[in-house]
Amino acid sequence: MSASRTSAVRGSGSGRYTSEVRGAGHDLLHGIVEDGLRALRGALAASGHGLPRHVLREFEGFLGCGDPANGFAWLHCAGCDHHRLIAFSCKGRGFCPSCGGRRMAERAAWWVDRVIPHVATRQWVLTVPWKRRWLLARDPEVACGVLGAALNLLERWYRKQAGRPDGKGGSITAIQRFGSALNLNLHFHVIVLDGVYVRGADGALSFKRVIPHTADVEHLVGEIADACEAWLDRHGFGANEEGDVDEDDSLALLQQASVGGYVAVGPRAGRRVRRVQKLGGREVALPPRTATCDGYNLNAGVSVKAEDREGLERLCRYVLRPPLAKGRLDRREDGTVVIGLKRVWSDGTNSIELSPCEMVEKLAAIVPPARANQVIYRGVLAANASWRKEVIPPPPPDRAVQAEARREQKLSRPVKINVESERIPWAELLKRVFGVDGHACPGCGGRLTLRCVVLGPATQPILSGLDRATGPP
Repeated sequence: MSASRTSAVRGSGSGRYTSEVRGAGHDLLHGIVEDGLRALRGALAASGHGLPRHVLREFEGFLGCGDPANGFAWLHCAGCDHHRLIAFSCKGRGFCPSCGGRRMAERAAWWVDRVIPHVATRQWVLTVPWKRRWLLARDPEVACGVLGAALNLLERWYRKQAGRPDGKGGSITAIQRFGSALNLNLHFHVIVLDGVYVRGADGALSFKRVIPHTADVEHLVGEIADACEAWLDRHGFGANEEGDVDEDDSLALLQQASVGGYVAVGPRAGRRVRRVQKLGGREVALPPRTATCDGYNLNAGVSVKAEDREGLERLCRYVLRPPLAKGRLDRREDGTVVIGLKRVWSDGTNSIELSPCEMVEKLAAIVPPARANQVIYRGVLAANASWRKEVIPPPPPDRAVQAEARREQKLSRPVKINVESERIPWAELLKRVFGVDGHACPGCGGRLTLRCVVLGPATQPILSGLDRATGPP
């Protein structure tokens, strides 16, 4: 949702007006990706390899993200003749900070407003052993199978602790494919209703909360480790099996290197990623409600009260965050890319150094497989759950009126309207997340209105006209 901005004043006398272009194109990350992608494709081509089509589409889409030459929405203020062009985004799922930020804010708002009921919630984070991360990242079905085995035990534990075998819980899982160093690190962030719903004698649903303690987490992680390994063994992935690897699969080489923390191609191929260390190593104790077993790690230390909806939305944004924040990125004069870590590692590492080629190599490894869901709904929050309509929050009054109006306008069309799939408007998201009114004119404080949406060959003449005109275009 971040955007670069350029403003200019054109014309003189009655022809004086201001214009601005908002978009994320031509920033530091775009320059790094452009240089690095060229180098990576050249290095892969030299060995007879190439990037998969869905990964290449992700990079090509990102390079055009925020470029007004690819299309824009044209806003105009009638009061002071101010023009604002909003460039289109790539809507990528892999690493684009702007599109990832928009998706994060939009989905988090939707979860809080229309999915997660007003009950206590808890974040459970499940991390799998290093030897399993590449396998789960390569095969979405295997990842979902391991997740299902873990959630089955977690749901059973909640029912047992509540003393209600007929109780039903609910969860939303965000599958994250990255670590803070842009390494391929598939793990699961699960927002769980911290208890179960039960139906009383009068037919009404009530929520019975259950609070886990450290001993419970220690017991659960052992059961989850055994269940996940048993599931993998039943499906042909024994303790030493990592799946079949095609020697001509370049993405597999990049992903294996990313999981292992080394470079796959280029002059430093096979060597460890360069780290910048400032402090001596130190032992780090596990926090409360955290436990490990056989490489599996389970954390349940973050919970949100039923009435803290703002805190819940912050938690949702955290589990949905994109892999890279532009504020952690820097580029030296020699072209080296420096990525600051969110937290200093136990060995004192506070940043990593990559060449543009190595940077793009890491980005390619974390692009999710095509048509693979990265968000999983379970229990009463699943789309087909019988109790779902009874527990989810009702739509806000203004949103319900708008949805009904749209439904009435489209009654003549033979199309089923899915209100839950409608996107939150861009201006509403800006106001909700940043407190910024996207339709406020920076010149006179009036209201900007949509003049038109420009696509195709028409973009260049309008952009040129804004640069050279002496009056309104």
